[in-house]
Amino acid sequence: MATYNRHKLREIRQILQALDPSAPGLNLLSLSDLPLPLPLEEKGASFRENALCKARTVAEALGELTIADDSGLEVDA
Repeated sequence: MATYNRHKLREIRQILQALDPSAPGLNLLSLSDLPLPLPLEEKGASFRENALCKARTVAEALGELTIADDSGLEVDA
């Protein structure tokens, strides 16, 4: 999971488990589990573009299947 946020990791684990409770556990790791930090830049014009950028960066660096999200906060001003 392309995140350093442990709360987001827990939330994604719960979502995946709810999809198929009988499936064996997934080995879902966060960027905090890596020995070296992996910087992620969010330069996209949308939440979707930022999530794709993060997932691609991690997948290319590690050669592993990677998921990401970007659940930014929007406030009407």
